[in-house]
Formats: sequence, structure tokens, C-alpha cells
Amino acid sequence: MKIKLSQTGRGLSVLVGILTTMIVSGCESQNAAQPVPGPATPAFYTLTVNFDDNDCPTSVSAPAQPSCDIHADGGVCAKRGDLVMWASNPSGTPFEVYFDPFVGRPYKSLPPQQQTSPKNIDMNSLEGKYEYSVWGKDCTGANPVLDPPIRVEF
Repeated sequence: MKIKLSQTGRGLSVLVGILTTMIVSGCESQNAAQPVPGPATPAFYTLTVNFDDNDCPTSVSAPAQPSCDIHADGGVCAKRGDLVMWASNPSGTPFEVYFDPFVGRPYKSLPPQQQTSPKNIDMNSLEGKYEYSVWGKDCTGANPVLDPPIRVEF
């Protein structure tokens, strides 16, 4: 009978030791596993290109948003990594966006709704105002050059 008690006692000691180790390890891992804040979710802005009956752009409307720290000047205020896209009003009117008319290709609207694919504000962009021009592809009248800005702030 002594053998059974000592074996049971030894087995119980081992079990208590294992459980203690598991509990202590669990507490340590909970303390070590603190959530790490990830990058902020990028904002998504849709700019509306408004057209007249001759399919000529008349204005670009920015969505409601908090104002920029620096003068907002009617454009959109974005941060690096945010997404911007343009959509026609009425839907289906084709247009092109030019960031620099002397360099690169236009950023064209896509059928059937005639909106652009989302464009990221480059992570290397400097803080400041970026202007672009909107051109109505099927405009049969005066095709004004619209230069609403995108202001990038940190």
C-alpha cells in the first residue's frame, strides 16, 4: 500500500508541476502578445465630374470631408495611401484626367458607368497641392479645362 501512495503522490506532484508550468506559460504569453497597431485604413474619395447636355465637363464635386489643415480650395484633402477615383454625372459620359498634360498618358474613364479605377496617393508624395485637368471626350461645345486640386497632407 505504501508503494501505491508514493506512486500516486509522485504522479500527483508531476501533474501539479505540469499544470503550474502551463498556467505560468499562459500568463506570460498573454502579457507578451499585446496587439500591435496596424496601418490606418486608407480613405476612399470619389470625385464627381459633372457634364452639361453637350457632354462637356462643367465642374468637379468633391465629397463631404473634414477640411484640410491648409486652405481646402474646393478640392479633396487626402493623405498618403488614400484612394481617389472619378465618376461621371450623368453616368456613362466618358472623360479623361490629366495630371500633367506634357508627361504620361491620360487617366481614362472606363465603360459602362464611365468612372476611373481607384488611384492611390503615392506613399512618396510630398505635402502640397496637386492639380489635374478633366477633359470631356465627347464634348461638342467648349471643353473647359477644370483644375480642381488634390491636397496631400501628412
